[in-house]
Amino acid sequence: MPNINTTAAAKIFQRLKGLQARMQPGEDPILALPAIWDGGQSNHSTACDIIVTNQRVIGYYYRSFPRERVFFDALNLADLRTVTWRKKNYEPVFREIVVSDGKRDVYIRTAQQKSEFLYETLRLANDTTARPDLTAQNSEAGAEQPASTTTGQTQVMQEPDKAVYTREQVRGTFESSSLAVTILLVGGILIEILSLLLLFAMHSISISGPLFIAGFVMVVGSFLARKSPRANK
Repeated sequence: MPNINTTAAAKIFQRLKGLQARMQPGEDPILALPAIWDGGQSNHSTACDIIVTNQRVIGYYYRSFPRERVFFDALNLADLRTVTWRKKNYEPVFREIVVSDGKRDVYIRTAQQKSEFLYETLRLANDTTARPDLTAQNSEAGAEQPASTTTGQTQVMQEPDKAVYTREQVRGTFESSSLAVTILLVGGILIEILSLLLLFAMHSISISGPLFIAGFVMVVGSFLARKSPRANK
């Protein structure tokens, strides 16, 4: 990656403890920003930093309290096949970037301005690292023999594989979105707490009981919705 800002890389290493030790030879960070990483390897997303280097896109965090924990997941830029920026009609604040290498999909959610910055950084970084081995092979092949056939037709050299960058609008139901699940869970817990406060203050089960049941139903509903297939992906 030409013109890498070494000062910015040093600031990223200083802010993200332990990241430098996980870098590959010749790898330098270009961008780091907070986001939500969903690599499909667990039942929940992970709030972490998204790091774009001159070789990979990485989800990473280091926690020292209450115990040491490290999250690290990555995709090679040279292996990327599609990068899709998605705007969902039921998520007014967040935008989603789906990064795929053909074998697995990683969903990255962040605020709109940060998602635009991340999307363009991925495009620029990928343009310089996409299939460097194939680029070298094609250059050698072009130097060794003329690009023509025995029939006199011009032979077009195949371009190295590059990721396809697209944008799309996603329309879906709010009920099946992650935002709805979060609202159900948080709202249910708050209603249950309110019902307990009313019980201690008024000593009336007839008032606090229905609220507690409603909150319990909301919490259970959020877990059921969370385990359901992600129709909006």
